[in-house]
Amino acid sequence: MDNISEQSLPSPPLPEHYEEVVYKPKKKRRWPWVILGISLLLNMATCTSALFNSVSYPEEEYPLVNERLAWGEAHGTKVALLRLSGAIFPESPSTLFGAQVDPVTKLLSEIQAVTMDEEVRAILIEIDSPGGTVTGSDQIYRALLQFKESSPDRIIVARVGSMAASGGYYVAMAADHIVAEPTSMVGSVGVILSAMNFHELGKKIGVDDVSLTSGENKALLSPFDPPNQGHQKILQDIVDELYRQFRAIVIEGRDLDEAYVNEHQLLDGRLITAQEALEHGLVDEIGLAQDARASVERLLKTDQVAFTLTDYTGGWGSLFAVRSPELGLPQAMPKGFLYYWSPAL
Repeated sequence: MDNISEQSLPSPPLPEHYEEVVYKPKKKRRWPWVILGISLLLNMATCTSALFNSVSYPEEEYPLVNERLAWGEAHGTKVALLRLSGAIFPESPSTLFGAQVDPVTKLLSEIQAVTMDEEVRAILIEIDSPGGTVTGSDQIYRALLQFKESSPDRIIVARVGSMAASGGYYVAMAADHIVAEPTSMVGSVGVILSAMNFHELGKKIGVDDVSLTSGENKALLSPFDPPNQGHQKILQDIVDELYRQFRAIVIEGRDLDEAYVNEHQLLDGRLITAQEALEHGLVDEIGLAQDARASVERLLKTDQVAFTLTDYTGGWGSLFAVRSPELGLPQAMPKGFLYYWSPAL
């Protein structure tokens, strides 16, 4: 017995209902670390996007744009196809990773790119806009004028979609020829400065304004002070001056007679149909996209035209923004003086 190894001895019988229990070490849960990693990546992307996209891009002499042939002959006379769609506000549209380049900077960069491209003979700009800020509208208008002034044989044709109102129509004044669709609305020449006053409401609920100012005219249109006629006159004078500028640009751009304009009340802020606009000389033609392209060919005196879609997507920040879905978040109405049409105002 002493020579028999302990391992050779038979195992005792297992009791009835015996279940073998095997110890297995618990696996470490990795999903918290995965979530943390994803969160860090999202935060890094957001910060990167915010760095490049939360403010307008600096001006560039030669902006980088994407181009593709949209219509016509690839080797024909080059015509840049640009688009002004939506309100002319400097706010950037929101995406999952931050903000894209704002629409004003985008279009200005595209105009600058085609201005510096010596092969471009014309711009066909498609406008579908209710207008926007005074400054944004004027910047786009003057950039288009600069394109025409850069070479004596360059032209601009504007095609109106559903609307070219207020600032949208202001931009169209740089065009040599305006084509409106049969259902287009144009006009709304005017300025608006919108404000609300909560003074009476504040008195009822016990809210007092304790703002400190350096002078009596610093807090113009304060919502918590009683309406002040002196303040209103100061701002009304500015509105009137901006309107006179708008009116003069329309009269000059459309070669209108001022007496005729006054007689028919064409520039009093009203929105008018394409047919009425044609009758009064606010547009040159009623037609569709193919008619606008034909007008470009007629003005260029050639039917060999390459309509080239030009698109500026921004700098390094667009690496995230343009590949991410837009959230469709509502944009706040900019404060200040507006060339803008809205039934809500």
